[in-house]
Amino acid sequence: VLIIGDVMVDYYRFGEVNRISPEAPVPVVEIESKESRPGGAANVALNLLQLGAKPFLLSMIGRDNTGTLLINMLKNAGVRTHHILQHKNRTTTLKTRIFDDDKQVVRFDEEDTEDVQDAQEALLIKEFKKIVANDKIDIIIIQDYNKGVLTKYFIKQILLHATKAEIPVAVDPKERNFLDYQAIDLFKPNLREFSEAIGYRINSKSIESLRSGAEELRRKNRFKNLMVTLGAHGIFCFTRDGQSFIVPAKAIKAADVSGAGDTVISIAALAFVQKYPMKEIAQFANKGAAAVCKKVGVTPVALKELK
Repeated sequence: VLIIGDVMVDYYRFGEVNRISPEAPVPVVEIESKESRPGGAANVALNLLQLGAKPFLLSMIGRDNTGTLLINMLKNAGVRTHHILQHKNRTTTLKTRIFDDDKQVVRFDEEDTEDVQDAQEALLIKEFKKIVANDKIDIIIIQDYNKGVLTKYFIKQILLHATKAEIPVAVDPKERNFLDYQAIDLFKPNLREFSEAIGYRINSKSIESLRSGAEELRRKNRFKNLMVTLGAHGIFCFTRDGQSFIVPAKAIKAADVSGAGDTVISIAALAFVQKYPMKEIAQFANKGAAAVCKKVGVTPVALKELK
């Protein structure tokens, strides 16, 4: 599986709030432990590895301390990193989350969200073509976090070469490039992204509202299969042959929803390439997302959690 997209480091500080600061009316978090984890498309790669796939991860990060940390974490986890390009003019995204027990208090983001420069884009396209030419890729996952790796031209090149090579493409989109993803085999926005793309609010509990929105979106980007994650309400599917249904999620006590979307696209892409029906794909994805949401922080799902 080839994953292309924005990677980052998720840095956690866990502690307890026992008092309010005398300097300002804000809580004082007494830090007890710290932890760093790969995030974004890197978390998708970790999910795929845990699920038994062989991930190839293509991205660009900064030549900085955060980038070095990310490379080392991925290597230690068993993910090959030689397609992660480092450039001195990029900043590796670092998200710092502060927790009071299992409740997130605040998040700090240090990042560069501008599109990569033309020369950097050319390097990414060259590396992409090399992977497709030299390795057997069963499916491409595009994981877009609007951090600049996926430019509009790069997206066009990915889709063009995937079509030529007859490689299916699954996309987890964000707002900036949403409608640049044309004729995608498996398109997986969340409800907010879906609603914003079609320009009106969707009722997540109404199959008629969801179906109407899906038909409108298909006119805009000609997707083949659509999966819209609805949070606690499950997943809405609109298939290539026009079937539409909601696969409900089991009610759980969620500790943290971070990384659930990464898990959903990982499971869905693997099940899709093995030709499971969309209903079963959504059931697997719901189960994986629930397992992840029970844990604090971005965590990949293990295969045994889906059994």
